[in-house]
Amino acid sequence: MSPIYLITLGFLIVVALLAFWRGGGWERAVASVLGLAWLLTALGPFDHRETPWMAVVADGMVFLFLLYAALRSGRRWTQAAAGFQLLILATHYAFASNRALEQWAYVSAYYVWNIAVIAALLTGVIWRGRQPSL
Repeated sequence: MSPIYLITLGFLIVVALLAFWRGGGWERAVASVLGLAWLLTALGPFDHRETPWMAVVADGMVFLFLLYAALRSGRRWTQAAAGFQLLILATHYAFASNRALEQWAYVSAYYVWNIAVIAALLTGVIWRGRQPSL
């Protein structure tokens, strides 16, 4: 496993734990969806010459959920998360449509956008923790 994979996975685990400890319903739901997508992606085959279709499908489902959350939750961090997730899908599309792209650029962009989605969730958890309870 590459260092960026382990760093991103560690970041996801820490933020998901924080979401379940301090977050609200939307934060917990997004943490669950991200964890499930990560699991589906890890279970799928990965060949550096082929498009990881399992990851594309999982990321597409995450985008649809984040879009729903952005439209229904009233939380701004979900808008940012949905936008970054759309960039993940654009990264998948770029690699699937042009095999001449370097693998390191594809994987690097994929993890940068994933870290941004997780950071948006972290922002939601922190902001939620600072608001007084009703």
